[in-house]
Amino acid sequence: MRAFPQPDAAGSVFLVALVASSHTRGNGMSKAIEFKIPRGAILFSAGGVGYEYREDLGPTHHGMALFVARLRTASGAPRGKVLLKAVPAPSETEGARVMRARAKLDEQVRLATFLNHPSILKVHGLHKVEGYWYVSTEHPDGHSLNELLTLVGESQRWFPPLFVLYVGAQVAAALEHAHAAKDEQGRPLNIVHRAVDVEHVFVNWDGTVQLADFGLALSDLPGRVASSARGPYGDHFYSSPEMLLGGSVDARSDLFMLGVVLLELATGKNLLFCPDDITPEVMGSLPTKKRRRVARAIKRATLAGAPPLVADAIWRAATLTAADVDAMTEGLPQGLRVTLNRLLRVAPRERYQSAGESHGLVAHEEASSGRSGNQAGHARRGAAVGGRRDLARGDTDGCGRRRDD
Repeated sequence: MRAFPQPDAAGSVFLVALVASSHTRGNGMSKAIEFKIPRGAILFSAGGVGYEYREDLGPTHHGMALFVARLRTASGAPRGKVLLKAVPAPSETEGARVMRARAKLDEQVRLATFLNHPSILKVHGLHKVEGYWYVSTEHPDGHSLNELLTLVGESQRWFPPLFVLYVGAQVAAALEHAHAAKDEQGRPLNIVHRAVDVEHVFVNWDGTVQLADFGLALSDLPGRVASSARGPYGDHFYSSPEMLLGGSVDARSDLFMLGVVLLELATGKNLLFCPDDITPEVMGSLPTKKRRRVARAIKRATLAGAPPLVADAIWRAATLTAADVDAMTEGLPQGLRVTLNRLLRVAPRERYQSAGESHGLVAHEEASSGRSGNQAGHARRGAAVGGRRDLARGDTDGCGRRRDD
């Protein structure tokens, strides 16, 4: 237990207890530390600014907790919000896991020094306070794509093609920057985000699209904590087939994940959540060698703490065909459909080979799909209102949005 001072309304000081306990994160991949903190508690101060706890956003990767904190000056005046990833002091039972989480926090901060792009949320720095480690990150001004999809999904209407292409172009630009990043000596860092999903893409009120959280990224950063096993590290239902099946991962995996996100924006359907399509006949159609690979992948994911539904995602990835993708994009405008079909190729060699290539083509389709006038302006204004105009009505079939709750 740790105690942190907090000024009350009268300026006096009282103690706030911070209690840490373990629980399982939403997708079951790892246990995380739960921080029981009163709203308004000052977690710590740095550089003359206090970090006031406002909201617990739940557990994230490697046993970390994610908070929203409000910045306050020495006089108590508010100075905006930040996101905080937090790791507690090591304990006898959690020592090794906490030390690994600390190493990942340090790695994220070091990697962020090479990422400077308007479509990537900025990492402000690492703070070490009385045994607790915090990473401060820019707070988005708008909403995640998951929140926007939940909003429009209530009416079974999805986003128009121009909005989908606009979001795709902005995220592809962020990935292009990250994939091409180099260290101080000019050596490629070979960054792969590995968690491009609807929770990590934000649309701000001014239409800016931002990609968040490189905390799960694969890279050649010197001193990086190596992953212990191959497999998916973000949301399984946005992972590429090679990630789910334990294959080698590179930048093209991020492009597949982007395709899954864009397909869901356009249709309300998640490519990998189609349980009705995973029939015994479909599973039995795989060669014996591939069925064994699926079994190994499911076993690895289960041992890592993944929920039972991960088996559906793995089977879907193993049996996915171009015809499946073509069926799910049916009815979409040709330009968007061609883009999605290329992003969602099962074999990495058949996808766009770089985020730069996909960014250019997606941006071209965005311009050619728009109405007359300033096409970027149309898309940006549509993004600024959450893409609510001209929403396309969705139909239903065996695939849909996967929800944990």
